[in-house]
Amino acid sequence: MRRFAVAMLALALWLAPAPALAAEWQGSIQGLGCVTKGLVCPINMEDPLIALEKNFVLLIKDGEFYHLPNLDRAILARHLNRPVKVVGELLPGSKSIMVEHLYLSKNGQWRESWSPEMERELIEQLQSWGKKKKEE
Repeated sequence: MRRFAVAMLALALWLAPAPALAAEWQGSIQGLGCVTKGLVCPINMEDPLIALEKNFVLLIKDGEFYHLPNLDRAILARHLNRPVKVVGELLPGSKSIMVEHLYLSKNGQWRESWSPEMERELIEQLQSWGKKKKEE
């Protein structure tokens, strides 16, 4: 019985999916409409484009693009046409990346622009804004 349990445990571990590892992609944020037409979003028309475009994607150099479903549209629109680096997990069977970190290139250096931790900290700050600390 013990051998059977050990064999079953070994089989379960062998069949268990491997944890996904974070990978990184570099490209630019573009409107999905532009990308599907084979265009780069026009820089001199960013404001009207942002108003009309419903979805934004990460366009990488070889023409591939990825959806970034856990990033708010406002974050993506703010970075339209800018060089970005995304660190995250490619969702199996899709063209979507669950973003863990979003970096912007500034003066040749990558600077973090968004992460779930940064978003949580901002939400906490906003929720406590204007409240006086209770004195004990």
